[in-house]
Amino acid sequence: MKLTLLKDIIELIEDFQTSNDSEKIEDFTIWLNNKLFSLNHSEEHSTHDELLIAFKIMLLNKELKKQTKNVLSKSNVSSIDEYSFLLHLNYQESFRKMELVDLHNLEAPTGIEIIKRLLKNRLIDEFPDKEDKRAKRIKITKKGIAELESIKPRIDSTFMKLTEPLNLNEKIQISGLLDKLIH
Repeated sequence: MKLTLLKDIIELIEDFQTSNDSEKIEDFTIWLNNKLFSLNHSEEHSTHDELLIAFKIMLLNKELKKQTKNVLSKSNVSSIDEYSFLLHLNYQESFRKMELVDLHNLEAPTGIEIIKRLLKNRLIDEFPDKEDKRAKRIKITKKGIAELESIKPRIDSTFMKLTEPLNLNEKIQISGLLDKLIH
């Protein structure tokens, strides 16, 4: 009977224990996955891999916009960016305009146009910043909160459908990987 696989596993466990204090199987699994991924990743690859990843991320973004368009067409919110602005303003008392634009990684003119549309629809208010006289702050209005509450369940449902094929572990993994790409 060959025991080479078992010997390899024991060596991996020894490697793990020399570099980690943990004895949890979950921690070992994560460590092993990272170790195996880095071994496989060190093999030769082409820029085709990076292009493929970028293309798939773009496709997901387009699919998300397409799926949310129907929900938003029946509201005073015209884009997923407007929805995200309202969502962030609902979680925090106020933002400087450019703080919110930067948070969404948008160009200044695009972000300011979104803010103008939200102001026009009275979903947000603007007011002077007490610390910086040149800056304006924005906050969500009661109408904005009502609009957000109206569409949030349908948007959440859309998000859930988009990630439905993934189990919880896969969702956690992809979230971590996307964080790594974002930062």
